[in-house]
Amino acid sequence: MRNRNSLIRERREAFRDARLIVIASEGKDTERIYFNALAKEYTNPRVHVHILKRCEGEQNNSSPEHVLKQLNDYKGQYELESDDELWLVIDRDRWTDAMLSHVAKECAQDDYLHVALSNPCFELWLLLHLVNATLLTPEVQQQWMENRRKSKNADPYLKVRLRQEMGSYHESDYDVLMLLEHVEVAIERARLLDRNSIDRWPQTFGTRVYLLVESVMNRNKKM
Repeated sequence: MRNRNSLIRERREAFRDARLIVIASEGKDTERIYFNALAKEYTNPRVHVHILKRCEGEQNNSSPEHVLKQLNDYKGQYELESDDELWLVIDRDRWTDAMLSHVAKECAQDDYLHVALSNPCFELWLLLHLVNATLLTPEVQQQWMENRRKSKNADPYLKVRLRQEMGSYHESDYDVLMLLEHVEVAIERARLLDRNSIDRWPQTFGTRVYLLVESVMNRNKKM
């Protein structure tokens, strides 16, 4: 059986010319589908994207702390290079400020760790490919951010809106290529919504996923 140091050397040999981007997400399927397609669409020998999966028995454990633990566990197993990046893709909607603050503080103290938080959720990032949310009135933006359900068993507002825009949408099955045709405009719309970029996460309506997307596309500025 190969030892841990041997596995580390093999990993660095395989990707020694590539910057490694490791992604752990709150969602089980939606983010994985999107970033797998993005990495394939913008294939670059200088960038290798690895998306972590939750192990059996922890499929429903999606708290920010657990997403962070996935990345810390990965960091403990593999030797990282200085330009490698570990990304948390999480939502604002149902988590407390104290919980998010704890995670954001730990990430701010580690050069490898970055937070791509969406307020209220990842579906906002997907919708920005198709809808110019920067032009919505404050009242409508508030409706989007509240992301309410019409009834107990109904989908949240943004999932319903995304289904309307795409014709069909499910977390584990959607036309991601339809969205990627508009990824450039989504980045610009998200950047415009990010009015207080010094905040550790978007305190109001917005998403920082665009920063991770730019990194995958190998065009982000030094963070």
